Amino acid sequence: MINEMIQQHTFDQEQTPAMLQLETGTASHTAFCFAMAVNRHHQIQFAVLGGNDSTLKSFRAAISMGTRHLYFGEGQKEELYYALGKKMNVISTGQFEFINTQTTNRKKAIIVFSKEIEEKYIVAIDEAPEMQVRDFLMAPPYGLPILEEWAKPIYEEMLTRNLLQPLEVYFDKNEFSSLSIAQVVLKEEDCKEFLSEMIRSGKCQFPQEGTGEKINEINDLNEYLLEYSPVMLDKVTKLDEPLHQPMKDQALSHFDTYQRPLFPVQAHVATGAAKALQVQKGIIIQGEMSSGKSAIMTATVDGYFHLTGQKGYRTCVFVPPTLTEKWAKEEIRHLIPDAEVHLIKRTEDLIRIHQSWIQAGRPKPEKPTFFVISFTTMRGDSIKQMPLPYKKIALSKKSEEEVQRYYKNGYYCPDCGAKLRKKTSSIMVHQANGEQKEVCQYKDFTGSDLDSKTNKNSVCADCNSNIWSPKVKTKYASFKEWTKYENKLVQAIKEGNKPLQKQLELENRVKPYDAKQSGRAYRKVATVEYIRRKMKHFFDALICDEVHELKSETAQGTALGSLAKVCKKVVAGTGTLFGGRASDVFYTLWRLFPQKMVKSGFEYSSLMDWNETYGNIERTYYHDGEVVSNVASRGAQGMLDKTKVVPGISPYVFTQFLMDTTINVRLKDVWPNPVELINVPTILVDMSEEQKQAYEHMKESFEKAIEAAKGTPDVGKLWLSYIRTGNAYPDNMNRYPNYYLDRNEKNVVWSNSEYRFNEDCMQPKEKKLQEILHTEISEGRPTIIYVSDTGSTVKERDIQPRLQKVAEQVSGAKVAILRTNTVTPPKRSEWLKEQVKNGVNVIICSQELVKVGLDLLATPTLVFYQLSFSLFTLNQAARRHWRIGQTNQCRTFYLGYRETFQAQMAQLIAQKNKASEAMNGDATSDGLNAMLGDTGDLQTLLIQNIKSGNQLKGSTEEWTKAASEESKRVLANIGNVITPVFESIEIQFTNWVEKLPGTMDVAFMKDAKFVQKAVEFIQQGKVPGVQVKKRELEIDGEVEGIIRTLTTLNTDKRMLVQKQDIAFWDEVIVEVDTAKKKGKRKSKVIEGQFEFDLFA
Repeated sequence: MINEMIQQHTFDQEQTPAMLQLETGTASHTAFCFAMAVNRHHQIQFAVLGGNDSTLKSFRAAISMGTRHLYFGEGQKEELYYALGKKMNVISTGQFEFINTQTTNRKKAIIVFSKEIEEKYIVAIDEAPEMQVRDFLMAPPYGLPILEEWAKPIYEEMLTRNLLQPLEVYFDKNEFSSLSIAQVVLKEEDCKEFLSEMIRSGKCQFPQEGTGEKINEINDLNEYLLEYSPVMLDKVTKLDEPLHQPMKDQALSHFDTYQRPLFPVQAHVATGAAKALQVQKGIIIQGEMSSGKSAIMTATVDGYFHLTGQKGYRTCVFVPPTLTEKWAKEEIRHLIPDAEVHLIKRTEDLIRIHQSWIQAGRPKPEKPTFFVISFTTMRGDSIKQMPLPYKKIALSKKSEEEVQRYYKNGYYCPDCGAKLRKKTSSIMVHQANGEQKEVCQYKDFTGSDLDSKTNKNSVCADCNSNIWSPKVKTKYASFKEWTKYENKLVQAIKEGNKPLQKQLELENRVKPYDAKQSGRAYRKVATVEYIRRKMKHFFDALICDEVHELKSETAQGTALGSLAKVCKKVVAGTGTLFGGRASDVFYTLWRLFPQKMVKSGFEYSSLMDWNETYGNIERTYYHDGEVVSNVASRGAQGMLDKTKVVPGISPYVFTQFLMDTTINVRLKDVWPNPVELINVPTILVDMSEEQKQAYEHMKESFEKAIEAAKGTPDVGKLWLSYIRTGNAYPDNMNRYPNYYLDRNEKNVVWSNSEYRFNEDCMQPKEKKLQEILHTEISEGRPTIIYVSDTGSTVKERDIQPRLQKVAEQVSGAKVAILRTNTVTPPKRSEWLKEQVKNGVNVIICSQELVKVGLDLLATPTLVFYQLSFSLFTLNQAARRHWRIGQTNQCRTFYLGYRETFQAQMAQLIAQKNKASEAMNGDATSDGLNAMLGDTGDLQTLLIQNIKSGNQLKGSTEEWTKAASEESKRVLANIGNVITPVFESIEIQFTNWVEKLPGTMDVAFMKDAKFVQKAVEFIQQGKVPGVQVKKRELEIDGEVEGIIRTLTTLNTDKRMLVQKQDIAFWDEVIVEVDTAKKKGKRKSKVIEGQFEFDLFA
């Protein structure tokens, strides 16, 4: 039937049009059919239908639900309707998509296509089908590189091999010049071999523009990229012209008005981001630590509203708790000093401001206004409770001898009525027809499963509705009691009884909250919930710092999605967008750029589909029969962990989702003349003989227990504990707790009581630490010692008091410990500065406390006494001292025991750091391993190496690639007393004067007598902003203020009169208003401008 209609060139749309008829049993609907494609089972795959609104809605509903009562044929016009003559029955099954459109004569129409069309078919409308095949094979999951001239031979070869199966397609020649649809049956695993065969056979040939000899000269990918990157960049630029090109376009002049001007690179990045916000909703700034992300994000928002001509705007600043004070007091005001900044510590603060704004008549902002809110404040909500009762309803009464049957027995969803259950496993099964089917195992919730709210029990597995409610104290014991009050109040209002109404309202206001709830039951609402409900159009923009911390499906991650929805523009910042897996950006992209995700065919719940497309999946497959027997023999537990997401990211993530939404910033671009960063090669220390015996005893105990536990669920737990103990035990052999397999402490795996050491005896690693501190203190360099074991979970594992005792034995050491409860997170940066100012030169703390947002400018030396299992934490903590504004050489030391897990950890970190460069923009040959998945979490990699018995090859010095001469010098000087060579204060003062701009006539300040007097005043503390500290001249004050003070204090004032009257200095002040001197004897950043401490 359809072949006959295909052969007909066109139809008389007025008398005999092609039509599709729907029979519902009670009514018949007929629509014009301008195109139709069915498979061999007569199932609709594609159609274009025209008609009135009601007719199209009927077809849309019927096709969506599935129907077998569709008839395709040629219509015959009757007096009032069209009657189908010869017709063919077609059916609709599966999922369909619909697009509203119109015909060439502007009549309403819809395009109908199945989900399979998007995934398995090529559709060529008014174009050559071979070009559609080329585009299809170049996209994921195939990703083949196909030249344009290869399209036709590949298309013909696929038809010949039956790898491309065309559908029977009818289309109206009046509406379409051509239309072809074909199913691609080429398998992903065979696509590369297919293209290789086409090239080998000569059917696909490369352009004859060269001899190909250059390929033989390329040894590795790095060499290739270095040589041909300009050519590739030129081609990419032609294909996708950037919105802002720093080599051609100027940065916004508006940024020059800032109190603290941006660096040139920062200004260009902010300009490009601001222009991007004009054409899209959001942008992500991915910058290395200390590249100035905070300043760039602030300038981006301000620059965007400057481009739109809007002087006043409101911005929500969503940041980690440790950064709230810094954002509110420094980051914003350093750029925009007249901005209005609100630090929101509680939801009540924001409600009060919002209500005041409403009462004032909702005025528009007259200047930039920022609301700084932490992650914890934004997500902090009332405690949740399970309100659903356990239902046990008998189906019928039975005698005691009979088994009782129940209609309901468990917890049931109040929305859909389904029994509440949790998914215990999920596997993909190959069916007989070759398709894959997901088989899930569920387990009914018990009372213990619902003791507290978790991600697994928060929603109904069937309808996805929330099943938890707030646990709060209320004024009324029940809704029935509330309705009694409500009825009285409504009656008083209807009767106009004002006195009674006021009395009832007053009684309600003073009525105490009922305390029937046990335990904590605070009445509070999450800030994001109030914003989502009450402040939908209040904020003009959202700034989200450290967005990588919101990548998961957590409360604060969900808060980001809600904020992005109610804010008009979004600017997010992070130093590490990827953590090694494609899933790291799935929820972030959904929350910030949902349109992209929808357009790419992903749903919010399709994380596994995302990982399959852009990541690496390790999956075990079962055939139908094996699944049944497996469940029967081993139960539901045998079905667990059959699907695993492993590290690896497809480059397509960048090209399809990040190229137009992310700007990458490197520190070396922003900070052109950084101080030297010395990564001293890892120092491995030999254990004492007593330590070796204790360590071998620990290893033997764990390995014996692991061997005995093979084939049981305990083996994984034992391996994890073995790795953690082997890494931490050498640093705490006296107090490290015994390890038990169960909580009852009955089944002891390893006991530490057999080996004890003299507390006063210094261990080798502790001695090496003392040597490092001895040298650093002699040079006047404050030092931070990083540890991992702080006793937060097990008190006996805390090594900080021991290290404090070790460090205090070094001459001149003054030691402090920074704990979680020492000071609140927003005040940690100030606390550290204050400690150094008070003479503390050794600070011991966990890496976790300083990994985000803290600038350790005051402590230029870092010592990793213990290494974290988190590469992200380790790398973040390792750069805290190397920041813009640092004037001292930065040194980083790493310590470990040789022939222990610590040594293997150091080597693994060295290897993983190479790979991680690919994620941060500096991709090398090794770095591409991260893209391919040749990387994992450190614990897993360490376990794999120990299991295999392989010795890690290479030296830990690979961490720094090649130790510099300076790092070798620092390594050789460990333990030596370094006597710094200082210039006299007079010479330092004269050098500072000479660096002042030539526009300032300050030659008289170089006079010997003036210098002598000036130094005396400085040493007496009479010159604010200038001090002598450890024989170094520190100038932190404003230039104009220092000059005023010195010239006023100097007794020989005739020098000033001879040169210029006092009005001259007013001119100087205006001329160098932005030239504020910070730090110690710094070099200029830009000609005519002083360097400044951008993130002090």
